[in-house]
Amino acid sequence: MKNEESLKRILVPVDGSVSSLMAQETAAIIAKKTEATVTVLHVMPEWRSTHDLPSSVRNEIMGHVEQYGYDIISKAKALFTEESINVEERVFGGDPASGILDLSGQDYSLVVMGACGEHEKDTCMLGSVTKKIIRHTRCPTFVVKKLSTLFNLLVCTDGSVHSIEALDFTAKLAEKIDANIALLNVQERRLYRVSPKTAEDLGQRILSKTLEIVGKRKLKISTKLEFGVPSDVIVEVAENENYDLIAIGSRGLGTADRFLLGSVSDDVSHKAKCSVLIIPPKV
Repeated sequence: MKNEESLKRILVPVDGSVSSLMAQETAAIIAKKTEATVTVLHVMPEWRSTHDLPSSVRNEIMGHVEQYGYDIISKAKALFTEESINVEERVFGGDPASGILDLSGQDYSLVVMGACGEHEKDTCMLGSVTKKIIRHTRCPTFVVKKLSTLFNLLVCTDGSVHSIEALDFTAKLAEKIDANIALLNVQERRLYRVSPKTAEDLGQRILSKTLEIVGKRKLKISTKLEFGVPSDVIVEVAENENYDLIAIGSRGLGTADRFLLGSVSDDVSHKAKCSVLIIPPKV
């Protein structure tokens, strides 16, 4: 999967939870405006018993699990069909995170999934499967925490290649769904305390450089410069100014040697109350 490709195929993992339903509705909004094909995926977790059950009982239990999985897929598929969206379905067994990661690597443009599973009450908290996905994904992943119009998007930049790629991907999405973008750079408060002018000049240069590299767009991109702990400021700005989505690259300055999610991206994905779009490096 290449980030520069247009949105053609969207993968939507489903598990019957409220969080999953919000992801389906969000994916439908995106798919209708991008004319993308949607694949709804349900991975049935392997069932293991600590007791030595008769094969007939074991088979009956597995039959209920499979039926539940196909019911989930059927309802998800119906939602997209009602919206006249081209939809496919996939059902298989195994580890949910591994299954999602494996399938998302097969030429998908975007993964849209809920933040948590069916047993979680707070839809803003990340479940164990979602945590694994965003840490290892090589496909842009939209983690839905609440339903929104997707009109105001906050894109974070630190001047790194990865953050520029994140803006590029999000800008292309924003053009398709008629959204506005605010580009945010956060300078560390320690630098600001030592030299406010240096911190301000550096932040403005990063914002200007990012916009220059990304190039002209049909949409208007505004800029914001803030000071403080990056992850905390990003979450605070998003909440106080009612942004629908935070878009952020999965690796930024200072984390080039790390395979997993950069610390700022990791913190934001956990702390944010709005949805988060994680864009990994191009591969």
